[in-house]
Amino acid sequence: MEISGWIYLILAGFAAVSIIALVLRLWSLQRNPLQNQALLGYLQQQAAAFRLTDANGTPLWHNNETRFPPLHTDLESELFFSADGQHPGFPDIMAMLQISPHWQGQVWIGGQSRQAFQLQVSVIPGYQRQHLLWRWRPLQSELDQMQNQIDVCLDPVTGLPAEALWRYWLQQQLTRHQLRYHSFALVLLDITELQSIRRNFGSAAADSLLQQLVKNVQSEMPPEAFFARLGPQQLAILLSLTGHDEQSQQQALQLTREILSFCQGPFVIPAAEVRLDCHAGIAIFPDAGPNIDELQAHAAQALQIANTVPDKLHLWQMQNQSTVAGIQLQAELQQALTQYQLEIWSQPVIELSSGVANAVRLELCWRSPTRGLLNYAALKPLAEQTGQLLALERWAFCQTCQLLELWHRLGELPPVQVELSATNFRHSGLLNFLQSLLQDHQLQASQFVLCLTEEGWLQDPAGFNAQAEALVAAGFGLMISQVGHGVSALQLLQQPYWQTAELSEQVIRQLEESDTQRNACASLIRLLIHQGLQVSVQGVDTEMQAYLLHVMGCYSCRGLHFSKMRPVSGQQLPYGLQQQWQQAS
Repeated sequence: MEISGWIYLILAGFAAVSIIALVLRLWSLQRNPLQNQALLGYLQQQAAAFRLTDANGTPLWHNNETRFPPLHTDLESELFFSADGQHPGFPDIMAMLQISPHWQGQVWIGGQSRQAFQLQVSVIPGYQRQHLLWRWRPLQSELDQMQNQIDVCLDPVTGLPAEALWRYWLQQQLTRHQLRYHSFALVLLDITELQSIRRNFGSAAADSLLQQLVKNVQSEMPPEAFFARLGPQQLAILLSLTGHDEQSQQQALQLTREILSFCQGPFVIPAAEVRLDCHAGIAIFPDAGPNIDELQAHAAQALQIANTVPDKLHLWQMQNQSTVAGIQLQAELQQALTQYQLEIWSQPVIELSSGVANAVRLELCWRSPTRGLLNYAALKPLAEQTGQLLALERWAFCQTCQLLELWHRLGELPPVQVELSATNFRHSGLLNFLQSLLQDHQLQASQFVLCLTEEGWLQDPAGFNAQAEALVAAGFGLMISQVGHGVSALQLLQQPYWQTAELSEQVIRQLEESDTQRNACASLIRLLIHQGLQVSVQGVDTEMQAYLLHVMGCYSCRGLHFSKMRPVSGQQLPYGLQQQWQQAS
């Protein structure tokens, strides 16, 4: 073989070896990017932090340990994302990489104390097995800035929104209500005594009192209400209203009076128990102004007037209206609460078949120095007019629980009937209030029958039904009262939560003289029995009325024929348990 042939052969061998080496190199690079020195060299020179992992998130390489979040175990168990940084992030990121070769977002790394990072994840192309490249950028400076912005928007003592967030939310409410032609109330609360408490007892005591007040009010507020702190002793509330014009004004006044009652306390601070006298100014959109500045200015004007009047609250829309009579009545009812003018009276409910009292009716009465003795029926419209009915009924229920605790030491009692107004029944915190009292006095819900009228159902059937079902589930008995006096809907009587129906005294007023009245009464009783209800009657004054009602199928009744309404005390049971109705005087 000639020399040239050998040269060609040697060159061909070198070429073959080079090709084989190149193929082996490319094959190794396709298997693992760790063999790609060009890639690793490029990443090593970058200022950003990189991590190379396999498809399972197992770390394979990193460019500088100090630039990375500390991973004590594996990436999958320590990677989180979502708005609160709580949900596992690795599975979702892997799922997103099946759709796109790139993903980026904000994540948190760490088991206990987590640090935020901006993360970019890429699938490295050109390899037989999937490898992932993770690029991290710390976000602590951005998070600190965000936290500072949040701190500016929130009050550090109460956690309520501060003025900046308040103005934003007020503008949102204004825009939303403009579109829907609805109204809302802006209420400014002034805690005038907070400054003196801070001066006399210290800042910690004043802050504790304010926190208690906010918690007290928030627990009773409608879910859609918005609460904020605008100043050292000023709070603000936005309340959505369902009515218009005079109806919305009355609703705003009613809700604000309830708020003021919850602001009274008592509140416990070190070395003292404090009661507060807060004041409230109210402005209603849109009548009080088309924008947030005018609306808030008018609420501030109303608050200034509220600080000078006995009523302690003022509605800007009523600037020129005379409220002397209303202020006087509210002052009288406030004195009734604080000067022991309110009393609990009782009357037995008699089972007609046996003559034995099977329940006792307890009612709130007002012994007014100027108006005389007013029973609940006369007191109720006055308290509704001033917005104090909720406070009065809650006082009555507290007294009832105290009396029951004392009476149980004297003997066994049948269930107690207590009337609740629509104002109280519609309140979102009713069940919590009742259960808290029962727990304090070691009583059972089954000892109470709550007497309700159809008024609340007519105003809000869905809300009424939900509240009634919750009370029955808690163990309370429910009675629908004043049946026949109004327009009691058959749909309401068919609800499963009723146990008893009490006929209005007007149904039996001419029972002895009129065949028409007897037929109507008997038909109504049969209808109620057909609905599965026990029928009771109030206002039975004669033996003949009791006899006729018993024949018609009435289960029990109460009235002057059996016993007068009488005041009660904790020293003796409210009535004789074996009183026979045939012999009652």
